[in-house]
Amino acid sequence: MPPTVTECEVAVIGAGPGGIATAHYLLEAGIDNFVILDRADDFGGSWRDNTYPGLEVDIPSLCYQFTFARTGRWSRVFAEGSEIHRYNLGVVDDLGLRPYFRGNSEVVAERWDAGRAQWELTIAGKAPVRARYVISAVGGYINPKPGPDIAGLADFTGKVLRPNHWDHSYDYSGKRVAVIGTGSSGAQIAPAVAQSAESVHSYQRTPSWVIPKSNRQLSARAQRFLDNRFALTGINSIMAGFMNVALFMLFHVLPLLPESLLRRVIPKYDVLARRWYRKLLRDTIADETTREQLMPSYGVLARRPVMSDNFLQSIDSGAVTLVTSPITRITETGIQTADGTHREVDLLVTATGYELFTDPESYRVGAVVGRDGFDLGTYYRTHEMRTYGGCALPGLPNRWVLVGPEGNQGQSWQVYVEAVARHAVRIIAESRRRGYPVAEVTDAAFAGWVRRMQHQGKVVRLYATECQPKIRTYFVNSKGEARYYRPQTVSQMNRFSRRSPLSDYSFTSATRPLSSAPIRKSELAHDHTA
Repeated sequence: MPPTVTECEVAVIGAGPGGIATAHYLLEAGIDNFVILDRADDFGGSWRDNTYPGLEVDIPSLCYQFTFARTGRWSRVFAEGSEIHRYNLGVVDDLGLRPYFRGNSEVVAERWDAGRAQWELTIAGKAPVRARYVISAVGGYINPKPGPDIAGLADFTGKVLRPNHWDHSYDYSGKRVAVIGTGSSGAQIAPAVAQSAESVHSYQRTPSWVIPKSNRQLSARAQRFLDNRFALTGINSIMAGFMNVALFMLFHVLPLLPESLLRRVIPKYDVLARRWYRKLLRDTIADETTREQLMPSYGVLARRPVMSDNFLQSIDSGAVTLVTSPITRITETGIQTADGTHREVDLLVTATGYELFTDPESYRVGAVVGRDGFDLGTYYRTHEMRTYGGCALPGLPNRWVLVGPEGNQGQSWQVYVEAVARHAVRIIAESRRRGYPVAEVTDAAFAGWVRRMQHQGKVVRLYATECQPKIRTYFVNSKGEARYYRPQTVSQMNRFSRRSPLSDYSFTSATRPLSSAPIRKSELAHDHTA
């Protein structure tokens, strides 16, 4: 028998924080004919997949939560990854989202069917899903980068682990451990593993800015106080207020200055930052040579800083040994570096990063094909990586992406994805209200948005692309574009999500109605347990 096509009004791709937020706003708008698709077997996203030792959030826990499900019951100022995951699953259960969930359903292609005015989603090994509207909530860290591209990796006979696929059955106590990478994951893993390993060597290619975060435990009394609704609202409002002021200066005041002046002024900011960081290193690291090895050559905001209270300290104490000589080869039993040293290794941890939403290579040609053959992968390889509102493009009707180029506002992940989800659901609700079920951002609105973002993002662009050495970072993609941040204040982003001009979209009729009965919750629940 041929597979049965599942049909629904809205398909949400991804069951991480973005998918959870989207489902909340769909239900709030009275839209319950939707399905949440994920390639894994449960909700959670990155916090489900990453369970490595030492994992912590790098934004204060009180801010790293949904605005519609705030709590002060956090064990630490910066919660552990397992606690964040439990919180997300608690929100899922409180909202009653499990009946809408279809796990083990990896979406490998999306194609717009103009005749039906629907998206057809190809699901690996399963029947396709047809949906009037699609909201992609796959997140910013799409897939682990392949590799590392080091000769001999396949010859290694010891254990190899990645941060997003940690084998907790493996006991690294008394083992010789090598951690490749000193970004956020590597800087968390190395000190945690060093507590019981025989030795830990941290292999650094590019130094990171390592910023202390003072991660203190919160007493039961503190948790009770912080769990008060007024305290939660007040603290988040104060932080958002500070962010608004800083971002208003960055995106609205400084861009008024000529570029020639900005090119002279911007480097002075990094000069002050380097002075502060050199003092931090002097206060933390006793050995002068090690301090120089840890000193970045680029600005503090050119790459994502590492938030840690123990990475530098573990290097200073000798619990973790820093290795800066380039790796030339991985052998059957260890790692060979350019200085001629061979170190025996039992466990090799490859913390070398992820494919990001700002890289054109992350968008496969043929994976998303919209109106008149518009191919998202081809478009981003041949055009600037832009979006309207961080989420929409002409040529892709009835489709929004929660984490898109020039979309991340920077306060907290939940605030960001909630704002984009609110916008998408608002347009879907308006489309339904008007009875014109095809909504597409207009070329004029897209062009106008790009012009505004070009102006407001001038300082970010100059800082990242012209005032820094040529390095590959989160914030500059392979095309040399700075498309990570959304150049708006917190208030502007939230106002846009609720009050953006509806005239920025064209609303048109569908040539054919939905061709079969909508998906039933019982079907989803049955599929999830299969």
